[in-house]
Amino acid sequence: MISIFKKTVKIRKSLESILIGIIALGVSITTTHAQSNELLQARMRLFEAWLNTLMSDQSLRGVSVSLVQNQKLIYAKGFGVSDFEKQSPATESTNYRIASITKLFTSIALMQLVERKKIFLDTPVVEIIPELRAIKTNGHSVEDITIKSILTHTTGLPTNPNFLLDKRGQNQALALDEFLKGLAQQSLLFPPNRIHKYSNLAMNLGGLIVERVSGLSYEQYIQEVILTPLQLESTRFPTDSETTKVIGYSRIVGDQRLKNEFPEMASVLGLPSSGLISTVTDLAKFISWHFRTLSAEDQTLLARATLSEMQKVQWVPLPIELHPRLNTALALLANTLELGGTGLGYFREKEFVLHSGGLMGFASELVMDNQNKLGVVALSNTVEAPVYFNHPQSISRNLYEMVGRVLADPKSFDRPLLYAEYENLYSDDHHWHYYVTEMGENLILLNLREGLPLARPMILSKVGADHFVDPNHEGIYAGEFSVYFQRDQNGKVDSMIVKNNKLYPKD
Repeated sequence: MISIFKKTVKIRKSLESILIGIIALGVSITTTHAQSNELLQARMRLFEAWLNTLMSDQSLRGVSVSLVQNQKLIYAKGFGVSDFEKQSPATESTNYRIASITKLFTSIALMQLVERKKIFLDTPVVEIIPELRAIKTNGHSVEDITIKSILTHTTGLPTNPNFLLDKRGQNQALALDEFLKGLAQQSLLFPPNRIHKYSNLAMNLGGLIVERVSGLSYEQYIQEVILTPLQLESTRFPTDSETTKVIGYSRIVGDQRLKNEFPEMASVLGLPSSGLISTVTDLAKFISWHFRTLSAEDQTLLARATLSEMQKVQWVPLPIELHPRLNTALALLANTLELGGTGLGYFREKEFVLHSGGLMGFASELVMDNQNKLGVVALSNTVEAPVYFNHPQSISRNLYEMVGRVLADPKSFDRPLLYAEYENLYSDDHHWHYYVTEMGENLILLNLREGLPLARPMILSKVGADHFVDPNHEGIYAGEFSVYFQRDQNGKVDSMIVKNNKLYPKD
């Protein structure tokens, strides 16, 4: 439920939508050098072949992805369906529940109030929300919970508000402050500012602070102060009539996926922690705002220094209690060595800044590489879709590694493809799914059923006309792994023989 998860669109429609997204980012297609890069286009085809294989193997319903470089939307596309029964296609404009990625918007709102000196990072939460005193303290000091505690997930509070999901009953969407009534039945689990524990409940307190300090409703503040200035026109808190437009699907149970389990889940968990819906193109614009701000090109929502501080490690999430002074030293070490940790609303994983999300039927991931100004978004309406950057079959990481890495290497833009005639997905429509492409100046063979195919490429050496071998192949075919490409009467490659298997291209 929380963060810690067929191409069916006509080409013309897809390109039109991408064009709209690029224009919205202030980019002219004629100036987008990346769009004409041969290797980049080859890598996009590789990614699509890999993702389609994954979705078929795992019966995933819908996935949409985007890749942004600085202010340029380089790639955005949907795969599969947003509604399986209606066969409605998932596109780059499909609105998904983004779940805990919502916390980034709540965190930005809190830091805006800090910048304006309406609150401070060390402001005790009970000064603004005295109802918090109703919680059982277990001998800990509730007064020690601060704004910074919320942003770093070190409040010591339970993960979720006090609610019960009843599959046979009626689950009501809750008002923003409704969770306060359940505090008396909950307890502080750890002393504040001593241990990292991810908490939707704490972020709901953050949203209520935004409301009480700003004088605006939480939804109004997020819309007027963040979403509208950034022109995130598809990002919003959904109304009841929107809950069935994109169907969320469960894990496979009894050979089927259940649909729309607990559609009110986001409001029950709390809007500040999980309430927004968005598209991959809107979130690409959101990422571009980060890059503009960190480059001091745009400081209208937050100052560069503030956003930079939010993305630094503030707490090292070790599974033990840490004194703040010890954590300060560990955080300095983590930032110096890029070890990762928890920032102010953000998470760091080595050089990457990211946030994930998950709800009943939905999975989401947003990843930023600030050094190369590359950002990736992956959204899905299948609960166990491997969108998450550290998943062994990660959709977001494969998009970054297969396509993003090309953008990070300017030398790749000056080299034509050497083996373009061989590039394709070759398959027996059952077991073998090999993709032929190139890396550097080598022809490579990739097993698309591997989670991260580029991590273990089979590098082929040419030994004759249309004949290649893998001299370093390990396993049962070591020393005899050969690849032959066969051609039709017009000289076009029409099949590939890998050892004893004849495979055909999937055009």
